[in-house]
Amino acid sequence: MAKDKLTRLNGDERLGQCRASEYLGAEDIDDGVEPVLTIEGLWNGMVTLQRGKENKDVLTFVEKSVPGIRQVRPLIINATNRKVLRKLYGDAKASTLVGKQIQLYIDHNVRDPQDGGMTDGVRIRAHKPRVQAAPAPIPPCTDCKGEIKPAMGKDARWMVAYTTKHYGVPLCADCAQKRKAAQTAAAPVPAEPEAPAEPTPTPEATETEVL
Repeated sequence: MAKDKLTRLNGDERLGQCRASEYLGAEDIDDGVEPVLTIEGLWNGMVTLQRGKENKDVLTFVEKSVPGIRQVRPLIINATNRKVLRKLYGDAKASTLVGKQIQLYIDHNVRDPQDGGMTDGVRIRAHKPRVQAAPAPIPPCTDCKGEIKPAMGKDARWMVAYTTKHYGVPLCADCAQKRKAAQTAAAPVPAEPEAPAEPTPTPEATETEVL
């Protein structure tokens, strides 16, 4: 192990998330997440990039942390995102944009200005934010009042839906098994069918047999 001062990443922490950069980049946004941010201010000036200093427009945001971004940083606005802002809100004036919300996503096909290859870039969605409603909380098990946890390779929400359909109430896996066993035990045992009676031989049949 190197003698440098290192911090172990745990749980949901990932590579690139703790990088020392003043500005928001693709590595700051979790995969599959499209965070919504509120514009706090518009700025312009010389910013330091890998290829040197350049004059850039920059957005700052009200939020410090949101789902999908552990640390919200200012976003350098390129020509593509500037066009999107104009399309969204009619113009790119500070008086128009401050207080407005934007939804970000990762574009995996951005041309790298340094080597001409493809890289990841932060883009602004060309529509006003569509925030999905938070999912309903998972109810406790009706029988034991405990937490309904994933089981049998299915998540907790599947367990809630399955047990509600089959037993009328949400149940954990253990309580569902108990209810199933109780139902099986209470079910009536079907009676065995009676054997058919031997047919009584007719006189003709008796005479035939004798013959």
